[in-house]
Amino acid sequence: MLERSTTKRTTRKRTRPSAAERHNWVLAAINEAHRALVRATSETQLYQSICEALSSAEPFALATVCIAEQTPGRTVRVVAAAGKAIGYIEGLAVTWDDSPLGNGPMGRAIRTGEVQFNDDLAADERFSPWCARAVAFGLRSSFVLPICLPGGALAMSLSVYSERKTAFDAQQLEQFRRLGDDLAVCIEMLRTRSALQAALDRAERQDKQLAVLERAFENSVAAVMVTDAHNRIVLINPSFEKLFGYRREELLGRDPALLASGRHDSAYFQSMWEALRTHGRWTGEIVNLGRDGREISCWLILSAVRDAQDRLTHYIGSYRDVTAQIQSIEALGREQRFTEAIMESMPGVVYFLDRDGRYRRWNRNFLEVTGCSAEQLQHMNPLDFIDSQHRQRVRERIERVFSQGEDSIEVPFVTRSGGAIPYLFTGRRLRFAGEDFLIDVGVDISARMAAEQARDAHLQRLQALSRQALEIQETERQALGRELHDSVAQDVGAVSLNLAILRGKLGQPLPGAIAQRLDDSQKLLEDCALRLRNVMAELRPPGLDEFGLLAALREHAYRVAERAGFAVTVRGEEPQPPLTSTTAIALFRIAQEALTNVVKHARARQVLITLEPTGRGTRLEVRDDGLGFDPASRHHGGMGMLTMTERAELIGAHCAVDATPGGGTGVIVTILRPAEPTRI
Repeated sequence: MLERSTTKRTTRKRTRPSAAERHNWVLAAINEAHRALVRATSETQLYQSICEALSSAEPFALATVCIAEQTPGRTVRVVAAAGKAIGYIEGLAVTWDDSPLGNGPMGRAIRTGEVQFNDDLAADERFSPWCARAVAFGLRSSFVLPICLPGGALAMSLSVYSERKTAFDAQQLEQFRRLGDDLAVCIEMLRTRSALQAALDRAERQDKQLAVLERAFENSVAAVMVTDAHNRIVLINPSFEKLFGYRREELLGRDPALLASGRHDSAYFQSMWEALRTHGRWTGEIVNLGRDGREISCWLILSAVRDAQDRLTHYIGSYRDVTAQIQSIEALGREQRFTEAIMESMPGVVYFLDRDGRYRRWNRNFLEVTGCSAEQLQHMNPLDFIDSQHRQRVRERIERVFSQGEDSIEVPFVTRSGGAIPYLFTGRRLRFAGEDFLIDVGVDISARMAAEQARDAHLQRLQALSRQALEIQETERQALGRELHDSVAQDVGAVSLNLAILRGKLGQPLPGAIAQRLDDSQKLLEDCALRLRNVMAELRPPGLDEFGLLAALREHAYRVAERAGFAVTVRGEEPQPPLTSTTAIALFRIAQEALTNVVKHARARQVLITLEPTGRGTRLEVRDDGLGFDPASRHHGGMGMLTMTERAELIGAHCAVDATPGGGTGVIVTILRPAEPTRI
């Protein structure tokens, strides 16, 4: 592709390789691959050598050989790989079915038998499940070549990945196809050579078989008995002697009926002889008696032996002691019945699910809740009982159980009648007989959810009552402050004025005792007036309603600093739109309580109060440079901290403490949602 300007062509690094470069890369890789074909002595060596040869040439970072497995999941297994990007295939999941994991280049190549070529892995939608992983390992383009034997059967797939985009063109792919044909011929030759060697080995074994048979009879673990055509014992091996406790000379010439336990009726033996006459073989379980009279359960393989003229000559019986196995089976049956009893006794629903989403086992409660029969469940999966809006969550949760081992979910369980019941499902992965299962226990949480709703309603009522109590408290404080201002404060002012008038009426100079008494009274009245102002300010901050929260904080900070002897700075801006009265007074009280804690405990020199807007509301912070404390300590906090937290929660805010020992303390209140527009 031509660049749009000559300037860009000279300054920008060319990313598309030239035809000559691609030709050289491919030629070098194929030459190395042909050397590997010549040297290969087995399929395993051949596959690995091909990968190493192809990944050794620039710029091929990875080569893999994969086999399509004939499993229910149709997985693709990597049998050989080489290259500096080999980490790309670690844990890589690929299938060759018609699913998202099977519609990538490798799955399509195996399924269709056609070469899959990807010029740009980062931009190819078919490669989307693995795109980010490939780019992370520096892989930019690839091709997948299905290798079919001369007879047409798929042998494997060969994948080559390059660090360059557009690393292959039609000519290079044709060269790789020819390499694939050579590789298929080499595989066929190796398999033919292996089959020939196996045939030679088989012939050699047959030459030794007769000698081995005699030793095998004597050393066989199975107890073997040979009778003649008249069913008289002619031969037993040492294992037979050991199993039944008889010596050989005790049994020779006798009828095997002496071993009968009486556990089997005549019909049982009639069917045995009928099978021998018809098919020449009978297999089944039989209970015999040992020499000491104990019962021995055996698995008996009984065969009729005929000569070249089809005349019956002997019977051979091979006995294998299965007493322990039968006892184990009986114990397993008891264990299974015990497990089923546990499943049936559980109050909720219980079921086992395989990897394909099929129900394998369930308890009776599951049938009753779903309203389905056992036959219907065999053709259903868990998503059939979930409405459409929750299916993706349930699907992801099932995958998490199989991948992580356990998970739980609360979801409405839709019965066959259409009713929806809230259930809590707790699932765990169980591996049995080489297969993964999900065991799920579901509990009806209708009663719990009803209780939670009742609890939430109760909490809301309590919060409403607490909010109302605070509002009443603030109203009473406001009324008391107004009463003090209108009566007591004015009376104190009037008395102070009367003293001043009285001083003027008495004339000058006043006697020393009278002047001192008047001065003391005037001072007491001034102190009383100051305390009254402080009390009224504590009851209702001056200017809060008229000038806003920031002005009230500054006024209060000034009074605290004057009394406590440390510097208090207030900065920020008044929230817009203005805060409701409830929110403003709550924030003021929190700041008031925080400053009280600083005075009592912090030993601070400076305090900074910040009021500022945030993207989600308003933020108030009171921070000092005092002693601080460890928030994890159980000794910190008290009623003051609890009061600040409760006030914050009542206006829909969050109160947090940021403190470190020796590093000061910060109380941060963030309003996350608008407060209710109630006015005090």
